[in-house]
Amino acid sequence: MNLNLNQLRYFNTAAKFKSITKAAAELCVSPAAVTLQIKNFEEATGVRLIIRSGNTMRLTDAGQKIYERVGTIFEQIDGLETFIMSIGENKKGILKIGCSETANIYVIPLLIKAFKSIYPGIKLVVDRGTSAEMFESLLNNKNELVISQYNPNDKRMKMRYMGQKDIIMVAAKKSRLLPKDEISAQELNEIPLIVPIIGSASREIVLSRLNEIGVTPKVVMESSSIPFIKDFACSDEGASFFCRDVVQKELVDGLLKEVRILDFKPIIEYGVAYLKLSNLSQAALAFLKMIKQYVEQGMLEKPLADSSV
Repeated sequence: MNLNLNQLRYFNTAAKFKSITKAAAELCVSPAAVTLQIKNFEEATGVRLIIRSGNTMRLTDAGQKIYERVGTIFEQIDGLETFIMSIGENKKGILKIGCSETANIYVIPLLIKAFKSIYPGIKLVVDRGTSAEMFESLLNNKNELVISQYNPNDKRMKMRYMGQKDIIMVAAKKSRLLPKDEISAQELNEIPLIVPIIGSASREIVLSRLNEIGVTPKVVMESSSIPFIKDFACSDEGASFFCRDVVQKELVDGLLKEVRILDFKPIIEYGVAYLKLSNLSQAALAFLKMIKQYVEQGMLEKPLADSSV
């Protein structure tokens, strides 16, 4: 039996993300194409690899064993591709990357440090703003890649899934506005909130989901600056919502505290967006490859302070 490397790759990607849809986004194909390749692989081997139920999938015992072995094969292939690029002629150039304010704090520093260690001759230009602004910068060809909220439904661009982060509510450590460490979502109707400006992904996620459960919080201040919002939250001018990594230092230093909301646990999914894979520079392709390796190794799920390159 001759193994089809393309079928192996599709199966490996679906198994890694535990999702046909996310595998399709990663491979820049339709979910139907991923399903077809896996089906062909199953028919060629005579082994059932996955079980689908609605929008979810899981590996069979045989599928899990094959995935464990296939994973090592693609790790070697990816390593070979990185090695070839590192010794080739594509070690110079400029790569323009856009990122959301949150990604600029907990994702971009780690990725840039790793990328520069491999490709020191490539100049990185990092732009930042709200998710909406960064997506617009991609569409206007100002940036080649954008790391921001995962939005695979936007047909104007391609997007690869990178991971997700918890969004938590924080207040001053000894807050008079929020003396309790645990509240219900309905109590947020009475809590003054400091939020990012319109266009911020975290703002839209939090406010829209609160609205869905009938909560209309009192927004007393808006800002495009994360440090500004942190300062006012520390001064007990209001509570705010952040990805946990963004306020990790303030939580450890005792300047802020997490306020648990019993019936409201928002998350943000993030990814890397681009317009067309075939039009990307070698530098952008190398950056995408590095992101893929970090996602597979789980490096982007670790707190930034614990990450190493």
